[in-house]
Amino acid sequence: MKIFNRMAGMLITDRKTRHARTPLSIHDANHQYDAINQFELGTFYNKEKIPRTRQQIYTMWEIMQKDPQIAEALSLHATAALGGHETTGDMIFITPHDRIRGKGRRAKELRDKVDRESRHMTEIINRHIFPLARQAIGFGDSYARIYTDERKGVVGLMNNRHTAPPLIMPFEQAGDTIGFHALEEEDFERSIAKLTPMQMLRVKMPRITNVPQMALQVWQDEKTLIYNNRYDNPILPSEVGGSFLYPIEEPWQDVTISRAGLNNQQIADSVKQAFLTINMEGMPPAQAKKYKEGLTKMLSNYRGQVEDAFKGGEALYGTSYHVMPQWGDKQILQSVGDISQRQAPLNEGTLMINLRRLAGGLGIDLALMGWADMLAGGLGDGAAFHTSAQIMNRSMLIRQAIIDALNHLMSIHWGIKYGEHFDSKEYPWQFDFYSDQNAAASQALNNKQNRANTTTIQTQAIQMIKELGLDKETTQLILEDEMGYDVAMAEKIAISITTPPPAEGDHMMMPDGQPAPPQDDELPDELDFDDED
Repeated sequence: MKIFNRMAGMLITDRKTRHARTPLSIHDANHQYDAINQFELGTFYNKEKIPRTRQQIYTMWEIMQKDPQIAEALSLHATAALGGHETTGDMIFITPHDRIRGKGRRAKELRDKVDRESRHMTEIINRHIFPLARQAIGFGDSYARIYTDERKGVVGLMNNRHTAPPLIMPFEQAGDTIGFHALEEEDFERSIAKLTPMQMLRVKMPRITNVPQMALQVWQDEKTLIYNNRYDNPILPSEVGGSFLYPIEEPWQDVTISRAGLNNQQIADSVKQAFLTINMEGMPPAQAKKYKEGLTKMLSNYRGQVEDAFKGGEALYGTSYHVMPQWGDKQILQSVGDISQRQAPLNEGTLMINLRRLAGGLGIDLALMGWADMLAGGLGDGAAFHTSAQIMNRSMLIRQAIIDALNHLMSIHWGIKYGEHFDSKEYPWQFDFYSDQNAAASQALNNKQNRANTTTIQTQAIQMIKELGLDKETTQLILEDEMGYDVAMAEKIAISITTPPPAEGDHMMMPDGQPAPPQDDELPDELDFDDED
């Protein structure tokens, strides 16, 4: 029995050891969760989250963009992201990438090609980049038909009503665009044109917020997460999303309702109604009817005279007299008043709250959407959006989508003209924006200026400390306690400003007493890479 217990203990110990060395995986979880989680995952649909068709979503966003405030806000976002040269108006500039700025022959060849093609492609891109960015943030995607020549490469783009986002359906495989269905209408007949990424340019905004939408289960296979190889994934239509308008659909509807209510009430208050009473006691019925008809005609003529006065007619220059006969205390007119007259002024508070929600959801100051009287003092009239963190954040999203699309366009052009293809991290070109007029770069420039000013002040302080001629320990103490440097940085600076410069002809010495490495002009010939390809 003791031997049996000993062997069992060894087996148990060995099993524990193997379990400790082998981490558990998802396949070791209780299989009862396989059935339970089919109903636990996801969220419920309610009236605030009703799945809509693609046409319903795009129709809503298209109507919203007709609002002048929405239209101006989206245009400002595009302007803040793209900037623009104050003389030429160009927004995108193509320059050689930093990785090809070496001295080799291959680097020089690529630089020359980039400089040559930038003059051709910059004109094409800048002609269409603003509407592409504007449509992308409004619909989540924007498209342009690519026209190419077998010798010249890309020769033009078309972005108009034929490439409107609601008419194009992109198809994706594991998140990569592989083609498009485009609606063609000719002679009242509708057909589908199938285009490849070589024929259609897509600017795809990042899908930050999921938009509930109906899936066509008849032909759509939604099993995509089980494949390790992306080329094994099914080809699915791309879902709608990426628009700046989806989070503000409800605030926009509230603004529309509030504004309509104010407008309707204002118009209703402009309609005046007066109620009169006439004492006709003792008047024969025929005479009473005639008297009433004459009085009604007189009041109707008065309305016509007022309308004539608004048009500049004769009623504006003369006095009209109306005679009403009266016998004793009969036929006396008494005004009851206007029962529709508003006693309290109209309240704009609800409208302004909804407008602030709308502006906050769009990420733009309300003062820049037509409410200039609300502009905060000190921000300036033309460049106030440079101070907005929301503007800067959304500008980065827009520029990311734009650069991805332009890299694809440039790859098509380069491949057709030179027969060369590059990986996404090896492009010899880069796209630059005119930094002075976009929000993200404006903030970056401010940061650089602040760092430069700080460096200048610190350099002046270090120079003054150096002129005192203090020893290394004292200098390091001042740098640590008074200027806030850490120990390592303070020690390096203290050694640098307290070590006397070497005499002419002597080799530079390191702080630890070792000779400094040779300078560039002292490198041996076998280590000189200037002529490397």
